[in-house]
Amino acid sequence: MCGAFVSPSSSILIIPRKLQFLTPSNRSFKIKPPRYTSVVNQNHSNRWSLQGMTALVTGGTRGIGRAIVEELAGHGAIIHTCARNESELNSCLKGWLDEGLKITGSVCDVSSPHDREKLMDDVSCVFDGKLYILVNNVGTNIRKPMVDLTAEEFSTLMSTNFESVFHMCQLAYPMLKASRTGSVVFTSSVSAFVSLKSMTLQGATKGAINQLTKNLACEWAKDNIRSNAVAPWYIKTSMVEQVLSNKEYVEEVLHCTPLGRLGDPNEVASLVAFLCMPASSYITGQIICVDGGMSVNGFYPRDG
Repeated sequence: MCGAFVSPSSSILIIPRKLQFLTPSNRSFKIKPPRYTSVVNQNHSNRWSLQGMTALVTGGTRGIGRAIVEELAGHGAIIHTCARNESELNSCLKGWLDEGLKITGSVCDVSSPHDREKLMDDVSCVFDGKLYILVNNVGTNIRKPMVDLTAEEFSTLMSTNFESVFHMCQLAYPMLKASRTGSVVFTSSVSAFVSLKSMTLQGATKGAINQLTKNLACEWAKDNIRSNAVAPWYIKTSMVEQVLSNKEYVEEVLHCTPLGRLGDPNEVASLVAFLCMPASSYITGQIICVDGGMSVNGFYPRDG
């Protein structure tokens, strides 16, 4: 049994740490494998579509993750996502259901190996063992000078930002291979390219993700699995609300960003969608900054 299949005509069934499956019709939707051939043989609309492709997006209920879920679904993908907060996940699932999007979800803390394994069991069951897209989006930061980070905080950042991503790729590999045309996208950061205040360890974890992106692009190419990453700068999300409440700090950020503004989650999500499309089928091993030009300037606050 995969879990609970819930339709609009029934009440929402909440099963902690279990699969939560909502569909936009009174019957469970069936997954039809997309027709995915060489980009040369595809028409224009197929090259720019994710119709029928299955996707797992971690941390998909807020910020960049939510924007990615909605962007992929808007292009026709069938999505499974996860979040630690059950009520938040359920609220998102109901909202997506109302919009007619094919999105399911599991309660999961990706920093937990057991939760990661359970999540992948759910995904395999929902998608019949075939996964076309894996978006490793979950990440966090603890803003402290490097010398003030505790061993526990070091472990938290490493397990959440890198260990979870590495393990998720290992678990997803058989399903990505089974799709015969897989795409992995990592959420990295400009902190992997330039020095940012109070982000030494976070930058190191993102640097590790960048190297993993490149290695998997080569190691998994034989299975037609591509690997790329997006590296955002300051994006308007709840994760950075506190630091951006300092007006002087924001002025520093904008001063060092050639486009002179913060980014929007949708501006990251659109790139992720492109990297998953047939139109990008010859792009792999790339880390692309979404930063308004900041990484070509560099940034470090003069005060504070």
